[in-house]
Amino acid sequence: MLRASVLAALVEVGLAAPLDEKFDTWVITHNKAYATSESRAQAYRAFVANDERYVAHNKKGKSYTLGHNQFSDLTPEEFSKQQLGCYVDPHRVRDFDMSLLNVSAPTDDALDWVVKGAVTPVKNQAQCGSCWSFSTTGSVEGAYQIATGTLLSLSEQELVSCDHGSNGCQGGSMDQAIQWIETNPLCLESDYPYTSGGGQSGQCKTSCQGKVTVTGLKDVPANENALMAALLKGPVSIAIEADKSAFQGYNGGILDNPACGKQLDHGVLLVAYGTDKGTQYWKIKNSWGATWGEEGYIRFIRGKDQCGLADQAVYPVGAENAKPGPSPGPSPGPGPSPSPGGKHYEQPPCSSDEMDGRIAGGEACFPSCDTAGSCPAAPDGVTAHPECAVQDQSGNKYCGLICSGDDQCASGATCADAGGASLCVYPAVNNVQQLELKLSSVVV
Repeated sequence: MLRASVLAALVEVGLAAPLDEKFDTWVITHNKAYATSESRAQAYRAFVANDERYVAHNKKGKSYTLGHNQFSDLTPEEFSKQQLGCYVDPHRVRDFDMSLLNVSAPTDDALDWVVKGAVTPVKNQAQCGSCWSFSTTGSVEGAYQIATGTLLSLSEQELVSCDHGSNGCQGGSMDQAIQWIETNPLCLESDYPYTSGGGQSGQCKTSCQGKVTVTGLKDVPANENALMAALLKGPVSIAIEADKSAFQGYNGGILDNPACGKQLDHGVLLVAYGTDKGTQYWKIKNSWGATWGEEGYIRFIRGKDQCGLADQAVYPVGAENAKPGPSPGPSPGPGPSPSPGGKHYEQPPCSSDEMDGRIAGGEACFPSCDTAGSCPAAPDGVTAHPECAVQDQSGNKYCGLICSGDDQCASGATCADAGGASLCVYPAVNNVQQLELKLSSVVV
């Protein structure tokens, strides 16, 4: 077989290549379209490299197989950037359910919440790093079905657009999202459908009525025995590392790959355990559509903390019907009203109605501007002026503290030049959760 570099050269000079027909069939099957001949050639190069990798892997006869799917025209780097988006909040104080450590091992050989009717059909996040929202709705959907006997499909879009404690298509945290649902009941997916597949988080809508809420969450101690005990209660939101080729091209079987890694970057839903020909496995629901993997699912080897699946697990508690009332809207919403002396603009971790943002080389908590462009008051003792002065890449506007000197900011913050105005910020920490902000056109 020709190497990918040779095949790429053949494509560029217009000559036939051995995988042309296979690629053309794949393009039709997955309804792909490319704007230019160069973009098609680039997709073809990635397809060829992936094909070589998949063929070589499958010849080894391992416990899982790789094959072409909707991601075959992406390089591993492109795939990781497009599909992944779970982060671990370094500031969060976790509430571990230590009772899980005392639960005896189950006597049954298998448990499958899909078969039990507590799991909705496989969904598709598409080109948005919103895996965290799908993992969250999955565990809440399961908890609600187990509590009430009714399976409802809940809105990922509401979380992506309204829960500004996470970063929409730029990633998020299942712990944070479940906590947000405690005070912001989730709408049905039919009332607030998913629209972020193109990569835009979207503006929060307040027209739908929240149907399902929770009273809290519990973190799972980082071992597989505790994870098993949690799964006995219902589906569990987990984080894994999924930036390897084993995920991009996973076709079926039980993933047993020591190189999988434990740098958690993807949120998924643990739904079952079982045994296949003597091999114990976990079954996981993904959010990449039903054409990926085993009809949208993947199985992991049990007992090896594969891809870090036991390291950041969480499940909701107290799932129930929301009390009738107006939709809670976003946090921070398109409109926090000014509140003298309120706690805003502080050093992260942020309140539920603020965004953790980075600007001018520092970070701070930024509440959203309301519809009139007004902002919450500065904290007591801070003389910097709140102004609707910053925005994210999607154009969402946030409030910052405009200053002329460090003495106008809170203790620990500095007055940093953001290129047109100065803002109160705190020293930035190196984590991926922060949203990159810039000065809005409001500031001149």
